[in-house]
Amino acid sequence: MSLAALSKGVLVTGVGAPPGLGTLRSLRGADPALTLVAADINPLAGGMFEPGTQSVVLPSARDPEAYRSAVKAVCETRGLDIIIPGSEAEIAALAPVARSWTEAGLRVPVADPEVIAFGIDKGLLLDRVKALGLPHPQTLQPGCEGDLAQWSGGFPCVVKPRTSRGARGVSYPANARELAAIWRDTAAEHGPCVVQQRIPGGADTVYTIGSMWNHGQLVVSTLHRKLQTNPPSGGVAVAGETVVDPALMAAGIAVLEASGPWHGLAAVELKRPAPDAPAYLLEINPRMWGFGYLMTLAGLNIPALLVRMLAGPEHLAGHLPSTFPPYAPTRMVRTWQDIEIPPTEEGQA
Repeated sequence: MSLAALSKGVLVTGVGAPPGLGTLRSLRGADPALTLVAADINPLAGGMFEPGTQSVVLPSARDPEAYRSAVKAVCETRGLDIIIPGSEAEIAALAPVARSWTEAGLRVPVADPEVIAFGIDKGLLLDRVKALGLPHPQTLQPGCEGDLAQWSGGFPCVVKPRTSRGARGVSYPANARELAAIWRDTAAEHGPCVVQQRIPGGADTVYTIGSMWNHGQLVVSTLHRKLQTNPPSGGVAVAGETVVDPALMAAGIAVLEASGPWHGLAAVELKRPAPDAPAYLLEINPRMWGFGYLMTLAGLNIPALLVRMLAGPEHLAGHLPSTFPPYAPTRMVRTWQDIEIPPTEEGQA
């Protein structure tokens, strides 16, 4: 059965960033007849002009009530029945209403708020994995500047906000004096921070275990690694490749099982400095991972599988590969794409 027969239409948000844009392109490639509405807070986000899609500008999810109201109005007006959010802030805004909206016919594949919290608050996640004995970098969660004297993990170390995205607010102090100064500045701008042991290795030692869950039951998982990031010290991946490594896959799934039950999409980032070294936890992203489109190119279209799962597990029959891994060896690099967009009324005057 086609995706268009399983859904009246899908709202894909965050289409100015790789997770949302990759989701949009994966769904459009799977079934051009499926109604797709691209959404972002930026009216000039690239995904707003994808061929064969509608578009809508949404308010920021920093005001959850206003955001939820706008999303629901868009879905009602355009007759949509699935929402695939592309950012942590949007997922956090939708998590409290996801179950009730889904029961009412507007399917929102996100986990409960207390689970989503593990993908937003790095401190909370680190406390959980530490309690369970899972590999993680040595970490200090200082409550005040005086607590920094307890740091014994060496230098350079890593300072990062508990709730940052990507490389925002991440610094690498080289000594205790720099640590105190950077901690003060980062805490003032981003809120509570963690101090962590710096794990050696470049972008190609960072692995992402992507996964799709149906109310706590793992449906499918994937594994890829970064080849290059921007900036090179760590950030948005600009090149990556699929990987086959059962031990790494198991390590990532163990983190998700320890923080679940998950529903919908979630990804774990691990860093393994050498093939014979432990894989250390970096973070969970409670959404489509940035290189999700890599898996579509590799033959495993996760967004299309998600639509099928939401229509009922029976619609996955025959669409999940029976091979291991369920994807082909594939490499991908991100590049610019210039898109002509309609002129404004001012521009035509």
